[in-house]
Amino acid sequence: MDTNAIINGPYLFIAGGIVFCFVLLQSFVFLRRAWKRGKEIGLSTEKMKNAVSQSAVFSIVPSIPIVLALIALAPTMGIPFSWIRLSVIGSMSYEVMAAGAVASSAGIDMNAAVADGVSVGMPLDVFASAMWVMTIGILAGLLFNLFFLKKYQNKIIAMHEKNARWTNIMVSALFMGIIATLGGQQIARGGVALATLLTSAAIMVVIALIARLLKQKWMEEFALPVAILGSLALSTVYVGLF
Repeated sequence: MDTNAIINGPYLFIAGGIVFCFVLLQSFVFLRRAWKRGKEIGLSTEKMKNAVSQSAVFSIVPSIPIVLALIALAPTMGIPFSWIRLSVIGSMSYEVMAAGAVASSAGIDMNAAVADGVSVGMPLDVFASAMWVMTIGILAGLLFNLFFLKKYQNKIIAMHEKNARWTNIMVSALFMGIIATLGGQQIARGGVALATLLTSAAIMVVIALIARLLKQKWMEEFALPVAILGSLALSTVYVGLF
């Protein structure tokens, strides 16, 4: 049987539909409880409607990276599994990195797959391996949050009370370590990848500076999707230069 017929088969789409319905139901339940709680504390209906509408509008642009990740994963991982991963707890950086690592170990170039379209798919054994890696790998965060997050938060709060400056530096260093791990791969590749990375970083810095100068903190929410779209657009120019 054709590989694409399996990774884009009806059974996986049905599984994705079940996950989607569950997430939608969960969202509805939390919205209903939040609305009820708002009434209890005296919020007006008009104010809550404005909050819902504004949240819906501002969630559109930050969701663009998820769509881009789906486009990147679909040619090799199929639409339904990519949809399942990114609609629940997955993120663009983790899912693409995990799938790319498995694909690279099997000699598959995910970038070439995206360029060629959905006709390029993983062999079934590689696809199954990628599914396990992507699923099991992200469980570490869930298990940590379940058993250790509260202790970690209390420790961070205690450290912040003793030395706020050092705590901020430590947390920022941890975050920069993650970014360095992901960005280091693109730096090592050089060429188009490096130019695209530097472009996205420059766009992020510019938006952050504008948001700070204009004192418009809401602009920071748009920094990531704008940086992704801008760097992707310019990467098409870089291809002809390198």
